[in-house]
Amino acid sequence: MQIRIFRLALVAFALAGLLGNAPRISAATSVPLFDDPVIAKGKGFEIHQSELDDSVTALKATLASQNQGIAPQEEPALRASLLDRMVLTRILVQRATDEDKAKAKELADKFIADTKKKAPSEESYRRQLIATGLKPEVFEARALEQATVEKVVEREVKSKLSVTDQQIRDLYEQGIDLKAREVEATIKKLEAAGNQDTAFYRDGTNRLAQIEKANLARLDRPELIKAQVILLYTIDPVTHAKLSEEAAKAKLAVAAAAVKRLRDGEDFTKLARQISEDPDVSKTGGEYTVAANTSMAPELLDALFKLPVNTVSEPIPTRFGVYVARVKERTPAGKVPFVEVQNDLREFLLTQLVEQQMPAYAERLKKEYNVEMPATESAK
Repeated sequence: MQIRIFRLALVAFALAGLLGNAPRISAATSVPLFDDPVIAKGKGFEIHQSELDDSVTALKATLASQNQGIAPQEEPALRASLLDRMVLTRILVQRATDEDKAKAKELADKFIADTKKKAPSEESYRRQLIATGLKPEVFEARALEQATVEKVVEREVKSKLSVTDQQIRDLYEQGIDLKAREVEATIKKLEAAGNQDTAFYRDGTNRLAQIEKANLARLDRPELIKAQVILLYTIDPVTHAKLSEEAAKAKLAVAAAAVKRLRDGEDFTKLARQISEDPDVSKTGGEYTVAANTSMAPELLDALFKLPVNTVSEPIPTRFGVYVARVKERTPAGKVPFVEVQNDLREFLLTQLVEQQMPAYAERLKKEYNVEMPATESAK
């Protein structure tokens, strides 16, 4: 589960447009062996064909690690999109204030630390990055770059936007967001023109219903449990190789002994910190909140949702290791209370507003920075 989450973070990183912005060796210190034309330039920057090629290659490698790919017919549009992102990134980094940079450093450091936590070890973190075509130092530099971009957009665009309390309530109660309102406006125009009996009208009403349904579905919370777990690996956590049969039996014996100690009244958190091999146990004490749809070992998930509250389980063998668990409390499935999500809903609507503003904002910056694409065809 940890490795899968880690790789998903890398895909999100790649798709966020972080690729292809590594510092270049200047022409004064390096003579290119092959022609490497400038495909975009503006005030303070140039982007060469090789940089875009590197971005596409790295993105393909990242997607391949998730058994995904890019169809040949999709590549020209992908290249154009990546090049636009690279141009905008170069501009926005130049616009960063000292305060933007400080905030970005804090955000990037947290992102990198969280990503490292999702890997079993520092060495595993490095190996998995390299497997996706990124050296750790490049990954971390680009994380900082992307954080800088986010902070500049936040200051120059997002800070000037706002949403009303009624818009937040409409999203919570009816699933109506800004995209839904755009579709509603189109539907009303068709109605005013008497075009209800058209494919466009039917497509619009279907699209509106889908948006509202999807938004409301996101507010449905599955059953949750708060559980304490002890993990004893029966595989090597780095290589994933199985331990010997003798070593696996020894781990099972430790788990069985832990069950007895817990049932005799020993403190679960204290024991977890003593014997659990969960890499996060020092911080969590072995306590987690788990949803019914969580991606984890199915044997453990099944046992947790069947286990009565405050009952210590028998040892639970999985392909990763053997677990001992106790459920502390359960929260039934249902709609998340408004007070718990209103801030998230506000951010969701603000993000949509920013997305609406970005095309015009980007075009204005391109003009301000005299952006030219002298070798556009080479980028396709």
